[in-house]
Amino acid sequence: IKPPGGSGFAPHLDTPSLRLVFGQDGPQHFITVMVAIDDMTSENGCLRVVKGEYNSEQSAPLVIPPDENGNPDAEGRAGAMPLEVADTLMFEDILCKGGMIAIFNGWIPHRSAVNKTAFSRRAVFLTYNLKSEGCFRERYYTKMREWRSGWRATRGAQGDADLEEMEKMGEFDALKTIPRI
Repeated sequence: IKPPGGSGFAPHLDTPSLRLVFGQDGPQHFITVMVAIDDMTSENGCLRVVKGEYNSEQSAPLVIPPDENGNPDAEGRAGAMPLEVADTLMFEDILCKGGMIAIFNGWIPHRSAVNKTAFSRRAVFLTYNLKSEGCFRERYYTKMREWRSGWRATRGAQGDADLEEMEKMGEFDALKTIPRI
């Protein structure tokens, strides 16, 4: 859900982020399916992609290495693109009606912008790997919980209340890394 005034997400690639979680013994190929719940418009911060054929050789140089001590949902996330690189690419809006889907591979550069309307914009993003590579859903969420808990612990979280407060602050910190357009 992107509320009115809600920021977009920074330019990134999905595959480097997912490969960091799984390592070389995990899946290597990903697609993302976006299901538009509401109409996706330029005004409400729709998905923006760089059209074309993208693969690891072409896209990998576009990303920056994650900060090893960073928040796994912000500067510690793999797949982020430096803005000076993203600014050289032609991102195009994916405009669609509610109920439509868009499918793109994990090497496609993508981002979104701020929701400038008075209404929330909803979409669901589902990421899949090849069936032949196995099921990694539980492993992904377990690893991300470990990374997030470890990161919070380095910042002094003591109990559930501290973790809950840090979770909120982490979300705000992650949002601060997203450029407003």
